[in-house]
Amino acid sequence: MSMEKRILIAFVLSAIIFAIWSIIFPPPKPVRTKVVETAVTTAASTVDETGVMEEGSVETAAVAGTQSLLGATGGGQALVVKMSNDVMDIAFNTQGASIESLVLKRFDDVAGEPLNLVQSVEHPERTHPLQMVIDGSPDTRVYEAVETNGLLTFTWADGEGRSIIKTVSIDQGYGLNVSVEVQGVGPESVMSLGTGMRDTGPVERANRFATWGDATVVTVEDKEDYRREKVDGSVSVQGTGLRFTGFEDTYFLSVFRAEEGVSKVVINKLSLTETDDKGEVVDLPVLRVDIVSSSGLFKGELFSAPKEFDLLQKEGGGLEETLHFGIFHPIAVFFLKVLRWIFGYVGNWGWAIVLLTVAIRMALFPLMHKSTVSMRRMQKVQPKVKAIQEKYKKNKTDPQVRQKMNQETMALYKEEGVNPVGGCLPMLVQMPILFALYTLFAHAIELRHAPFIWWITDLSAKDPIYITPVLMTATMWLQQRLAPQAGDPNQMRMMRMMPLVFGIMFLGFPAGLVLYWLTNNVVSILQQEVTLHLVGERKRPGGGRRQAKGKK
Repeated sequence: MSMEKRILIAFVLSAIIFAIWSIIFPPPKPVRTKVVETAVTTAASTVDETGVMEEGSVETAAVAGTQSLLGATGGGQALVVKMSNDVMDIAFNTQGASIESLVLKRFDDVAGEPLNLVQSVEHPERTHPLQMVIDGSPDTRVYEAVETNGLLTFTWADGEGRSIIKTVSIDQGYGLNVSVEVQGVGPESVMSLGTGMRDTGPVERANRFATWGDATVVTVEDKEDYRREKVDGSVSVQGTGLRFTGFEDTYFLSVFRAEEGVSKVVINKLSLTETDDKGEVVDLPVLRVDIVSSSGLFKGELFSAPKEFDLLQKEGGGLEETLHFGIFHPIAVFFLKVLRWIFGYVGNWGWAIVLLTVAIRMALFPLMHKSTVSMRRMQKVQPKVKAIQEKYKKNKTDPQVRQKMNQETMALYKEEGVNPVGGCLPMLVQMPILFALYTLFAHAIELRHAPFIWWITDLSAKDPIYITPVLMTATMWLQQRLAPQAGDPNQMRMMRMMPLVFGIMFLGFPAGLVLYWLTNNVVSILQQEVTLHLVGERKRPGGGRRQAKGKK
């Protein structure tokens, strides 16, 4: 087998392995500004005993209560207290003094409503973010709430030395400042960061690249992710050097950035079931993340935000590590910036992908031209190579005979001016670009719920009627048919199966990724035809065939 064949096969196998691997499996903190009355609003509504909010609202002063710990506080009717800024709406329930709703205003869910990062979970052990866990059960005490100049304080005390005070404030961003003081409740204090993160629909769950509700623990030394399906029971992680912990998925994260107090992180797996579209009951495990303090003090920031590259880089503190585009991350980041620049002009992420792909193919045309010319020369010299192989066929297992055969083959290549790896090296140079774009289009939040044309309303989801995967398969087959053909017949038959294999594999891939591959195939076919015209392998419009230079 020639060196060119080996590199070609290695290239194809590498692409397949990379695709399969992807299916199975990176400034100072913003200065806190004083929250003004128009930027942060606080309101309260009553909640009946069943937990349903009643119509109407009351003034903040009506829910204010004494913060004195000398007598008992809390009790009474539960209230919903709301805080908001330009990017978030947060609703607290005084029963448990926890977050029952955290809405990101700039993003929507599967129903087109503002995205709520608090997942709906029907389980007796489910918790909301910032809810305490007392004696192993979610805290359901009713706290008293006091709001003063954007600072919201929840207080519970029994008058016998046991008390919990939670103080929160919101900045002009995605951070919620949190301070919790626990006294006399137990040897260790446990505060939950919630159970799961956001509700997902069947389309997103069908996305092979999407993940949701997974837990993460990031320390100064390491980042450890815990997949819902792989956690067995309960996992305990020491809080030494903890930067943050909580939940993340492909597009969003909600984590507690600890400043002090966290001695341990506990991840519990809750078992749930759900009936799918076919009426079958399927397992749907969900994780609950709790943080433990031996001092009774929690202090830090609950950061709930989209995984946008610039935002995470600006926040720093390890958050930038939650968005990583694989081994060619720097290249992917460069193309992300270019993609966003193009989008600024065309206003459509689908057309931005098309234009970016065309620009990349134009820049790579010299390499592709050289590769096609080299492969064409190799095709012409193949009969002579086969003659040499036939000459030594009977004794090719002999090392000396095999060495002589290789020497004659290399001498032939030199005589004909052919580089046996000349057709593959340009292709290998393109592999980092190919893989970087592959991971970028599969994970960029910019493509989430982004429409393209007609039937494609979400570039992060699969094509609902499979038009683009079919076109991609057809163009891949056409590209292969038009390319110079050389090699062993058995290998050629195997290569002819590749368009079908890739086509089946891409049926469930995000439409944005398939659009890139389709555009890449179309432009490659056009460039290939241009090259073959330049070297005289295609008939000229006048009817004749242009002869290669030096031939008559």
